[in-house]
Amino acid sequence: MPRPRRIFFAIFVLVLVYEFFKHMPTDLPPAADRFDPTIARLREETITRLGGSVKPHSFPKPDAMLSDNLPPAKVLESNRKVETYDGMIKFYELAQSLPPYKYSQMASSRAVLFAASSLHSVSDLLPLACRMASQQLNYVHFTLMGKEEISIEGVKEVNGIRENECPMTWHDARPDYAPISTDDRMKRSVIGGLQNIQTYISPEVTITQGQRWEDIFFWDGIEAYSRENGIPHVALSAASRDLMWIASLDSKSLRSWNKIQIEMVVHAPSESSGSLIRLIKSLDAADFLGSAPSLTIELPQRVDPQLLQFLQRLGGLNQLSGRITIRRRIQPHDMNTVESSIRTVESFYPRDPEVTHLLLLSPQTELAPSFYHYLKFAVLNYKQSSRAKRVFSNMIGISLELPSSKPTTDSQSFTPPPMTVEGKEQFLPSFLWQSPNSNAALYFGDAWAEFHSFMAQRLSTLQSENSQTKILSERFPAFMEHMLEMIRAKGYYLLYPSFPGIKFSSIATVHTELYQPPEEFGNSNPSTSVEEATQVSRDPTQPLAGGISTGLGSVGRPLNRASTIMPLLDLFSSGLPDLDDLPLLSYDGEGLTAEAYTKQTEQYARQFRTHFGGCARDGEIVETSTDPLFCIQV
Repeated sequence: MPRPRRIFFAIFVLVLVYEFFKHMPTDLPPAADRFDPTIARLREETITRLGGSVKPHSFPKPDAMLSDNLPPAKVLESNRKVETYDGMIKFYELAQSLPPYKYSQMASSRAVLFAASSLHSVSDLLPLACRMASQQLNYVHFTLMGKEEISIEGVKEVNGIRENECPMTWHDARPDYAPISTDDRMKRSVIGGLQNIQTYISPEVTITQGQRWEDIFFWDGIEAYSRENGIPHVALSAASRDLMWIASLDSKSLRSWNKIQIEMVVHAPSESSGSLIRLIKSLDAADFLGSAPSLTIELPQRVDPQLLQFLQRLGGLNQLSGRITIRRRIQPHDMNTVESSIRTVESFYPRDPEVTHLLLLSPQTELAPSFYHYLKFAVLNYKQSSRAKRVFSNMIGISLELPSSKPTTDSQSFTPPPMTVEGKEQFLPSFLWQSPNSNAALYFGDAWAEFHSFMAQRLSTLQSENSQTKILSERFPAFMEHMLEMIRAKGYYLLYPSFPGIKFSSIATVHTELYQPPEEFGNSNPSTSVEEATQVSRDPTQPLAGGISTGLGSVGRPLNRASTIMPLLDLFSSGLPDLDDLPLLSYDGEGLTAEAYTKQTEQYARQFRTHFGGCARDGEIVETSTDPLFCIQV
């Protein structure tokens, strides 16, 4: 072959070889794999096991998966989404937000964890979590634990969350392959994620939405974790916008959320059942945050037949039908003051004085649907918080009623005290008063247990009841006089509500049209009773016309019909004041300075020891004794 032709042929062969290698496919598996898929699958599993990827593979599309590589598919009818993966759980995102070291258990973490799986629940909880974070009482964390693939940044953008307005820590505790995981795997991932967070952050409490808001796997997982590890789980019973007052509670008080027990007691009159039935119906209409308290009704020996019929059937009651206990007295004669006091005090004793409390009610009372919200907030804030024993130790209870007249015998009208702030007078939502209340008041369990001991020693003294100077009106039960003695001698007080200038602001109102005087005072000093029964007492905070005050000397106030106290609390833009800033009144309604308060308490304690405590006039007060007010032992 001539040389030019050989050169041309060589060039042609080189071009063909070049084109072949240029277009040769590079993604073909080995020949054995192409002819035997089983060998291919085993080869892939071996490479994966030996190689150990540090990041999850991208989620394969369900229709691209090999059917023999997965367990039987669970198909959702709604979107035909296959949820089949049940392998080992890995949290690739969670490690990025956790601290590098485990949390020391030597001190309280002050951490509160919000957790959610459904996006609906996430959107509902975020405003509450952000407000709590802005209060700076707790270190707030928010964790995602659902199947949705939306990122944390996406959640923030959709809900309008800005870092500077919501200073909390975010965690992504969703496992790998979450969208295609079985519910059982997701439940295990919820438990595992919470355990990891507990190890490095140690939250004091976990807050979630209620069961009907959340995925089943999430609810089952968080309940199991809370039960096994003893971490309190606060499940909201309503939308968080109605429970924003939770943001003002610290982590220590939130730990007692599920422990608080309130037992209600009411003493029924001998006649006129209408007032008691109205009270029971108002209680049944209240929002008890998912757990209705018990109600004990103390019946006299003579009972209105209509009331007995109502109690037998409890028609129309939804929440209290199985929570009512009835006690009926068999003593045939009317009680005297001592018997009445003993009966009232013995009607309740706390199972656990720290968390079991008494709500004492009068049959004339009607309560707002939101009264339990107010009680729970006040109990947690003033009794269970980290500052409670240090700052609020002298508070023994919380009144729901704002009286329109003083409880003393003169029954003068009463106006809530204003507070001077920066030279201007302004009203506050509450104040402190050294006055007991029997119409609608919660007494802390430890205070009522102390009152038991006080009464046991007080009634054993040689002083007769006739020698006692009566301070409170006979419109109120006899035990109130002894409660006032303990309050004055020990410097105690109650928290009273005051929402002035608001037309429908009352948490409790007292009706007077069916009023009956206490049994122990029914036949005593009738002239005084008539005079008090016809006294005019205008409501100092409401523009009500008329208003003849009968019986209890109280003007009925319009109830706040909302199921939440947020409309009232939102009126105070600067937030609720500390107890230190609230005005303090003596039993007669006069303002007290800190110096006058201490002086009056010491003076009355010495007088009480001499007259009722069996102590020498100049005897030294021994603080280490069981009760320094008494020098006798029962």
